[in-house]
Amino acid sequence: MKVQRMPSPHTGGQFARTLMTTLLFSALGMTSVQAAQCPDTGLRAPAGYYQQPAASDGGDYNCESVPPFTDSLVFTSKYQGSDDARNELNKQAEERYHAAVKKVRRFEKRVIAAADDYQVDGDGPAARDCGLTILDNWASADALLNPEVNHVGQAVRKWALTAAANSYLRVTRSGDRSTLDAQRLARIRNWFDKLTTQIRQYYTDRPLRKVNNHDYWAAWAVMSASVATQNCGDWNWALGKFDEAMGQVSGDGYLPNELGRNTRALEYMNFAMQPLTLMTVFAEANQVELHQRYQDRLEALAKNVVRGLDDPEAFKTVSGYEQVTDGLYNAWSLAWMKPWQVTWGDVAGMASYIDRFGPMKSTRLGGDLNWLYRIGPTAWVTGKEPSAPRDVKIQD
Repeated sequence: MKVQRMPSPHTGGQFARTLMTTLLFSALGMTSVQAAQCPDTGLRAPAGYYQQPAASDGGDYNCESVPPFTDSLVFTSKYQGSDDARNELNKQAEERYHAAVKKVRRFEKRVIAAADDYQVDGDGPAARDCGLTILDNWASADALLNPEVNHVGQAVRKWALTAAANSYLRVTRSGDRSTLDAQRLARIRNWFDKLTTQIRQYYTDRPLRKVNNHDYWAAWAVMSASVATQNCGDWNWALGKFDEAMGQVSGDGYLPNELGRNTRALEYMNFAMQPLTLMTVFAEANQVELHQRYQDRLEALAKNVVRGLDDPEAFKTVSGYEQVTDGLYNAWSLAWMKPWQVTWGDVAGMASYIDRFGPMKSTRLGGDLNWLYRIGPTAWVTGKEPSAPRDVKIQD
């Protein structure tokens, strides 16, 4: 995936400056990684993950099993045959891709559904056990660790980890923890460690011209897993990748490698905002103020995306191409807006999308985000029990 080189009124001549900024922030990222430490109290998920589950309704729960995926991770790209912009869908290749990853996608949806069923819908310990059983089955089979893997398989692996780690966090951070099987949890965490090792190996020291939304998703996957495993090395790596991402933001608030998707520039800028927002939220929950550090860049990105959603012609002006918006306006594509709004307030126009498409839900961002972020991520009182609105019960 290469940077769009076509000059425009906003981006023309900025690529060299953006590249220099990226180099600078990569260096700063190394400093922040070396200095970063896990909090003394351990790494935490946002406060909403610790909400007490809804009271069980006492009904039967049907746990749909998902056989572990241990096959080759060499998949066909749905953009097969496209040029460097990677913006033209190949319908036949897309069908092959979806067929090949069907089991992995079902895994993602089932483990997050189990977490929602447990915490939000009142399906009780049976739903929690279902999610953990699926995770344990995949962990015990070393799923998603087949050494035959290409760049598409790397992407699939990291997206699956985001769902798996967030499901694990949700079902192990709330309710009666004394009933949890410590050995089963250890097997799952060990699997997460194996997955993060593979993800870090692939996404470390990539050429800057290739660093894009995939790197941000990799960092989000590793960050989510690091909270589950309490792995400070993984946490710090993710923070370093975030620094790298912020170094790519142009002076007028765009990501050049996403603009390089030409007709899909808006789609991929929005796609990049999903992991970038959730990493910033998780950092806030651990007293790492990424939003404060990079406020101008983050808010410029968010404003440009919302402005583009309001008027895709704005992105045509920047990228030089008419924008493809099919599949962009929905609850999962725009789900990042809910945690953003709760944590830092509205960007102009954002509230209308949350109201129009909510409740916001995304398998790869944690599930039911309206429920997870009905309280802010930092609803904690240092040294005391968490503090939350009166109608929300959370536990430390």
